[in-house]
Amino acid sequence: MDWVAKIINGAADEFAHAKLVKYGIGTHPGPRVRLTVSRSRITFKADLDLEKVFLRTYASTAPEGLHKVSGQVITYTDRTEEFKALPVPLYFSRSKGKGAPVFKAKVKELVQLSDLKALLDLDGATTFFLLSVSPSDGTKPWKVATKTSFPKRGAPDSGGEEKKKDPTFTKGALANTPEVMQLLLSELLPDMRDSVTEKTKKVAIDHEIVIEDIEVPNDPSLSFSEKRRLAKKRGRLVRRITVDGDERVLEQEFFC
Repeated sequence: MDWVAKIINGAADEFAHAKLVKYGIGTHPGPRVRLTVSRSRITFKADLDLEKVFLRTYASTAPEGLHKVSGQVITYTDRTEEFKALPVPLYFSRSKGKGAPVFKAKVKELVQLSDLKALLDLDGATTFFLLSVSPSDGTKPWKVATKTSFPKRGAPDSGGEEKKKDPTFTKGALANTPEVMQLLLSELLPDMRDSVTEKTKKVAIDHEIVIEDIEVPNDPSLSFSEKRRLAKKRGRLVRRITVDGDERVLEQEFFC
């Protein structure tokens, strides 16, 4: 279960906490998703912080055989020894400088689907899989394309009426099968499953993250960065969900 689904289900944990660290008091735009459903495929576009939903769905439902995997794995803790046990060779380099250490490993391999699953199963709250995957034989429509670097933080929303561009951090297509749809609904729409039917064509999900209070650890031995990382956030996840033009707004409180 991904971090958004965990908040919706009232089960926010360290994965949700890690996604909220970057937000201060106030209202912030959260990750967006766009789904287009046809008879044979589901195409998608999503922002950073939702890429794992589509990578895991791909790994769970794509055809068996060899798959092209490229991109990089980024983690903010040293997990080199854990990843060494995987059949996918990863060689991590550590960032230099005084800031928090960052460990990065580039990937460009042909792997079995089971090996891709094993890689994604070695998840962590501060681990990012910035990967693009597709069947080596070109089987359609299976494809997930993810950017290999984090987007730069843009200027605050001006509030103008100009239509926002669709998300582009992760995009691609999956076959429209009951298994794929079930996995996507479980992760993206656990609170509105019944709104998506066989006739559904387009789904848009926009999030706002509202931070109302921050509880900072009262421990003088902790550094500022450690207090920031451990501070708990209290607030609301606001979801604006549009299914074939019919919009609903849902809210879920969190503390993590």
